[in-house]
Amino acid sequence: MARIAYLTWPATEVSGGIKAAFQHVEILCAAGFDAWVASESGAAPGWFQSSAPHTRMSELTGDDILVLPENHVELLRRVTNAPTRKLVFCQNPYYAVQGLDDQPSYSRYGVTHVLCPSHSVEAFCRRRLPDLQTAYTPFYIDHERFRCPSSKVLEIACVPRKRVLEAAVIRDMFRATHPQYAHLAWHFVQKANEGQVAAVMSRAAVFLSLQRFEAHGMTALEAMASGCIVAGFDGVFGGNDSSTPQNGFWAGEDDV
Repeated sequence: MARIAYLTWPATEVSGGIKAAFQHVEILCAAGFDAWVASESGAAPGWFQSSAPHTRMSELTGDDILVLPENHVELLRRVTNAPTRKLVFCQNPYYAVQGLDDQPSYSRYGVTHVLCPSHSVEAFCRRRLPDLQTAYTPFYIDHERFRCPSSKVLEIACVPRKRVLEAAVIRDMFRATHPQYAHLAWHFVQKANEGQVAAVMSRAAVFLSLQRFEAHGMTALEAMASGCIVAGFDGVFGGNDSSTPQNGFWAGEDDV
């Protein structure tokens, strides 16, 4: 059986895409496949826990099946002539342009298939990359890590990285229009590891979703799994697998 290698940016970077690659490898290993994560240094992520085997890219062989990130043009160029099967894991369609680098398709790098974590991404790939085969590989939410406790605290949590201005405006408007809740604590989660994020979500009753240019509302899904009432932006244009009128209070784009 050929080894499956998920090539990633440095695993020490805090990125949902890197975490998803490790999750894929964990699931493949549990299913009996020989799967690994490969990065330049081979360093472990540190900011989240994973049982996925991790190696250096220099240790890969010509027999490995390579799964590449959609936005790493240097890596795609490097493996173009490699005598091995190549796939792209398109975790964010808005970042695909970085890996395509004006090319008509990933097929110019020898890629034959694209893995898509949401139906909206699959629709994008079918339109933008009609010469490639697509496969739906939904995101995984760790319900052992993100789970609903028996009680909550009336506090508000959010991850403002992609909408810093909107976070400030929403908080100010909320306090001005609902003075009876002006005393509520707000937790702005930044540069935190997965355990810290899970702890904040487990405590807070409300999660303000500040997602933007997403393939899937992964952070909001983790908040839902933690028992939070979710409100805000779903971050996905043209339809979303994870936001419905039944699971959140969703606002239109830029509607603070």
